[in-house]
Amino acid sequence: MEPTYKVSFWFRKILVPIDGSENSLKALDLAIDFNMRYGSEITVLHVCESCDPDKIKKLVEKRTKGKVNYFLKVRNLTSETSPSNEILQEINEGNYDAVIMGARGLTTNPDIITGSVTIAVVANAPVTVITVR
Repeated sequence: MEPTYKVSFWFRKILVPIDGSENSLKALDLAIDFNMRYGSEITVLHVCESCDPDKIKKLVEKRTKGKVNYFLKVRNLTSETSPSNEILQEINEGNYDAVIMGARGLTTNPDIITGSVTIAVVANAPVTVITVR
């Protein structure tokens, strides 16, 4: 079967926002698959208040198992911003082709299917956003 160069062009540079939830880690798994199939460059973004970059790096390393190279970015929240704004700002600054993210993060309410951060990114991102459940 011929490689689909059209698909690889759409997904050259992928942003994967993660918060440690299972859905966000599934999104990372999908990005790893895109990297292995199409050579996509992966940037993992973690947005948090006073977070530990080493903790998130260990979490990502455990998931990637050394299969792929990736960039890790950590953005700290302030009172003037939100996780969705930080993700959207990174999308615009980083010239990404696509975003792969979990449909729901660390929300404790099991009735919520899609989280507010995901909805904000899907509605406002200038690129393709793939949500993973």
